[in-house]
Formats: sequence, C-alpha cells, structure tokens
Amino acid sequence: MRVRVLGPPTILGVPAGQHLRPQALEFLVYLIVQGGTAHQNEVLDDLLPEPPHRLAIQRLHTYAYNLRQVFRSVGGSAAYLQLKRHRYTLNRDVFDVDLWTMRDAITAAKRVSDPVANVAALHHAVTAYCGPLAADTGYPWLARHQEAVAREFVAAAVTLTEALADQAAEARAVLELAVHHHPDDELLTAAAAAIRDRES
Repeated sequence: MRVRVLGPPTILGVPAGQHLRPQALEFLVYLIVQGGTAHQNEVLDDLLPEPPHRLAIQRLHTYAYNLRQVFRSVGGSAAYLQLKRHRYTLNRDVFDVDLWTMRDAITAAKRVSDPVANVAALHHAVTAYCGPLAADTGYPWLARHQEAVAREFVAAAVTLTEALADQAAEARAVLELAVHHHPDDELLTAAAAAIRDRES
C-alpha cells in the first residue's frame, strides 16, 4: 500500500469509483505522522475536539471503515488498520510510506560508519522528500509536525552536502533540491554559502 504524505497526501492506486473521505485521509496522515499508531483519545483530541465524545467516536469509526474499504480496493484483504484496546495501528509491513522511508534512511545514516553507506542513506532520505508534510491541507494539528519533518529533511540535506564536499556538482544538486522545497531556510542558505566559498 503506497501512501505519500510529503507534499499533498495521497493513497496511490485508488480506483476511480472508490470514494475516499477527506477526513479519512487526514486520519491516515495523522497515524503515519505518529509512526503508525495512536490511542483513540489522542486522535479524538487532535482531529475531533469539538463534537461530543460519542459522536466523535462514531465519526472516527466511519473514517477507519472508509480507510479499510479503500485499502481493500487497492491491495486486497490484508490487515491494514487494526483497533485493539482503543489503539489504532497501521500494519507497517504492508505500507510503503515516503515519510517512513525518509526517517528510516536518516536513522540508517546515523548508524553506519562507512562513508559510502552514509552518503547512500542520506541521499535516499533526501530524495524521498517531495515537499512539506501534508502540503496544502491546513490540518489544524499539523503545524508542529510539519516543522519537525522539515527540520529533519534540512538537516539530512545539509549533512549530505557536507559529506559531498569533494563532489561540488553533486553537493550543489542536493542543495538546489532542498532550497526548492524550503527557499528561506537559514541552514540551507549557510550551506550554499559554504559551497560558494569552497569553489571561490
């Protein structure tokens, strides 16, 4: 199940006749941002703070049901989303999510000592990023998560440009990609200046 949340969120491969509720997609993005699992009360507090508790739970069940329908229409009858002891959990084994790919690659880069493997992992992380988290959605709970993910991406991009210090063209390409997504970021501006200084 391929899901993209970096940039405008989308589930890839949804058939044309299958309806995906906007609130269900928001619920999915929320679970992904939380690493794939969240307690029901957390979801209600962040996504449905206004309706009475019983109505909020009914709506959340509706969104979960809609997601399961969409998942089945795309990928068949695997267990995609479970509710157990008031906790919603995505089965990470059956999902391909760009945010998780980016974060896993950043973690891998930190764990390896080999420079070549480090650069490969960082490059994997940077290329997974196609824009701000859930771009153009305006979810009320999103801002702090969007900022955190942007910081993770920028840090990975800057670290990669530093690792490519002897490969100026590749370093510039990485930086141009990062600046395209976050043109006003101070760390990226400083990294660009460092590259110019090395080339002068």
